[in-house]
Amino acid sequence: MQNETTASLLIRGVAGGALMGLANLVPGISGGTMLLAVGVYPECIDALAKVTTLRPDRRALGLLFAVAGAGGLLILLLAGTVKILVVEYRWAMYSVFLGATLGGVPTLWNLIASHDTKSWTGCAIGLSVMIAVPVSPTGPVADGTAHALLLFLAGLGAFAAMILPGLSGGYLLVLSGQYVPILGAVDDLKSALLADGAPRWPTLVDSVQVLSPFALGGLVALVGVSSLVRLMLRHQRSLMLGFLLGLLVGAVRGLWPFYTSESGLALPGIGQAAAAVGLVLCGFAATTAVARLGGGPDR
Repeated sequence: MQNETTASLLIRGVAGGALMGLANLVPGISGGTMLLAVGVYPECIDALAKVTTLRPDRRALGLLFAVAGAGGLLILLLAGTVKILVVEYRWAMYSVFLGATLGGVPTLWNLIASHDTKSWTGCAIGLSVMIAVPVSPTGPVADGTAHALLLFLAGLGAFAAMILPGLSGGYLLVLSGQYVPILGAVDDLKSALLADGAPRWPTLVDSVQVLSPFALGGLVALVGVSSLVRLMLRHQRSLMLGFLLGLLVGAVRGLWPFYTSESGLALPGIGQAAAAVGLVLCGFAATTAVARLGGGPDR
């Protein structure tokens, strides 16, 4: 949209950022897909490229502030609610997450212009990576430097995925075991800042200790990984998109809804299984509907 006014672009940026914020709270739904849905994805990538190469202009900065501001506000407001739902109704939420993840497959499939040997090779590599990665439904327990490194890597993966249509940063947080801790830290930050009277400093410090390494990893991803991905998409598009498709399909392995801390994977009853299937279909329909909102991704 070459002739689009800056005001119109910023409005679309706010809408896309809000949808992206909601998407990043839900493992399986891609923030990049949300930006595609409102037709602002190419402009965001260009704006990010200008900022990371230290050549920003007012239009680029305004768009990124609109997207990041709207997305950050939605995450801050809803993180606590989503965390409660995941903890209290794990099987139901993971059923939705599973469907939402599968719903991203058609988006990435359509982005691959030529389903050739390179794309299938990339898909096989991505699928192999996901099969090799150990699944951690409850999250690893770590303290000190080890925990900070894990949070940094979680931020690196989540923000790298956020840039890419079809790949969910929230899912990578689930896989690393940092999904609930990050949501909890965001909700604690909100509570500490909005407390009556002075902010609750101990809670504020604890939440910042969790979110700081995560945010640092996100910054590295935005600056470095985004440039690498843009380079790969420019010169090895089929291979890269095939790799992402393999990651997405393999992600299903870590979203089995029925899990107990005592025995690991569990099998549901007939009624619960039927309800889970219905929720999977709802998650799939939600993701595909949003992806079609903007007329589908451009190749």
